[in-house]
Amino acid sequence: MTGVYVHVPFCRRRCLYCDFYSVGERLAEWPDYVGALLSEASARIPELRLSADRDETTLYIGGGTPSLIPADCFARLASGLLEQTGHCSEFTIEANPDDVSDEKARLWRECGVSRISMGVQSLVDSELRAIGRRHDSATARRAYETLRRYFDNISLDLMFGLPGQTVDSLMDSVGGVIAMNPDHVSAYSLMYEERTALTRLRDTGRLEEMSDDDCNCMFASLSDALADAGYEQYEISNYARPGYRSRHNSLYWQGVPYVGLGPGAHSCDGNRLRTANRPDVRAYMAYWLGRKGDSPADTEELGVEELREEMIMTRLRTREGLSLSEYSAAFGQEALESLVKYARKWIDAGNMEISPDRSSISLSRTGIMISDEIMASLF
Repeated sequence: MTGVYVHVPFCRRRCLYCDFYSVGERLAEWPDYVGALLSEASARIPELRLSADRDETTLYIGGGTPSLIPADCFARLASGLLEQTGHCSEFTIEANPDDVSDEKARLWRECGVSRISMGVQSLVDSELRAIGRRHDSATARRAYETLRRYFDNISLDLMFGLPGQTVDSLMDSVGGVIAMNPDHVSAYSLMYEERTALTRLRDTGRLEEMSDDDCNCMFASLSDALADAGYEQYEISNYARPGYRSRHNSLYWQGVPYVGLGPGAHSCDGNRLRTANRPDVRAYMAYWLGRKGDSPADTEELGVEELREEMIMTRLRTREGLSLSEYSAAFGQEALESLVKYARKWIDAGNMEISPDRSSISLSRTGIMISDEIMASLF
């Protein structure tokens, strides 16, 4: 399996916490941008499929706000991408609740989209305003009802650690999402990234960052509620009903080749090579439309230590954990023995688990709460 990610960087309004590459919707020259994406796709997807030697592909259009793409441009983009990818086992588009309409949902379905990922974040209106979201809870509920008429695979995003949020208000949102009955839920802690508006508000004393202890309490409560509702926590931030794991996102955690199209998108060849398109939409379009400029991409070849740390970090995010035989095959028996030695204290403390057949190690429920500390110690 291989994956294709398409970045659509245009937003009507930037969320206060967002550090992904995005620009204002007024800069969206949609026909030209779609043309540039398809030009890059025609150049890079065949190479990905040849090097991976696999038939099955996932397709994910994220952003930014891809639900802003006009109908004719989306139809052209989807058709061109599907022609390049061949058999697409999962086709996801991210959607903002207040972009959803019956017409758009029908269009997405007719164009081959099989999965929707919608950013709800909270069902408490004051919390949505605090992070600069442009929808309210009623809009999110209506959007979900519209999408459900067309899709049988819907993922909803939640956030915790928001300004003014409490465990009780979080659980109101969680309960509301469970009642909506999505097939998949992603839950993320609010992060104060450099150069975001939210971080500036914190640094000037206009809001207070939640403590790690309070965030961990929220995460535990959220995870318990989703588990009781039948969702499996198959990755640190992702929960799914049986059969509804995100196939595309799982590629990132298993070291499978994927290609990222669009400014700011990243690619992996499944081995040492990593490619990143520079976050510059004008330079990107100029190059891929054949007008002018140099290649808008930077490449990096990872060394052994970087590959080792990457495998630890990605595999331990998953429920299945890190395969010891895979680790040994990649880095040698000595590296394996060192890994097991440093993992032992976490296993003895109950923060990591070793499988009954001793073939893998994984984070325990308590270990997930301190995953960054554990992974860093294993590096």
